[in-house]
Amino acid sequence: MRKYRIMADCRFVTEYPPLVRHREELRAAATARGRRLRVAVPVLLGLAAGAFLLSPPFGLFVAAIASAVVFFIALPGGSSVDAGALAGIEGEVAVLERLQSLPDDHVVFNRVKLPDPQLPNGSRELDFIVLSPAGLWVIEVKNTPGYVYVQPDQRQWPLARRAGCGSRPGWNALENPIDQVNAQVQALRRWLLQHSIAIEPKGLICLSHPEVAVENGLSSPVPVLVRDQIVEHIQARPAMTQPAGLIDTLAAIMPSGRKVVAGS
Repeated sequence: MRKYRIMADCRFVTEYPPLVRHREELRAAATARGRRLRVAVPVLLGLAAGAFLLSPPFGLFVAAIASAVVFFIALPGGSSVDAGALAGIEGEVAVLERLQSLPDDHVVFNRVKLPDPQLPNGSRELDFIVLSPAGLWVIEVKNTPGYVYVQPDQRQWPLARRAGCGSRPGWNALENPIDQVNAQVQALRRWLLQHSIAIEPKGLICLSHPEVAVENGLSSPVPVLVRDQIVEHIQARPAMTQPAGLIDTLAAIMPSGRKVVAGS
């Protein structure tokens, strides 16, 4: 993960393994591609030059074939990481960049595996928890492009987006994530109460894609923001007294042995 100028307390922020693997695979593919090109280009140039000496038309024919071979060798390599999962992670990384710009009295947690006996697998994943002077925030990230009209009482929200340049917008739908966030908030509240800490977390939904617009987002009981609004929204809330031991209790959720992001 790239290094950023960090102001917030990000000591609990950890790497995203699929993203790390994706980048490592791309680097390995680029290295192998460069090695193949260093061997293939001189050989193909030599073949084309020799063919041209025999017959200019034949030389042009060989040069055309050599160009096609070089083109295919130069194609970028793929990745074993699922494209959908990668898109979600990239959305979270974009939000993390913004959260890192919060003042140093804000503590950021990511990839939180919160114990929850109400679920069959015994835990639920929270994209971010942010502890600020204004309270405790649970942030759910959705990396969906398009124009979203928030309708808090509807199961799906209208989503309009263009398929390409000059095309008409097509209508789709975004599943309403409010119930999901409320469940996360209540699970965190219950878990903290079990550890003798009484606080009411607040939920936020962040649409992180660079090509997204939101209408009616602040009318929702769980505010729906784009990524450039998230920091201002958190900082705009009035300060409150935090329960003692809250940071240490939250830190106990994070498993030991996870790699902390470089620079944090």
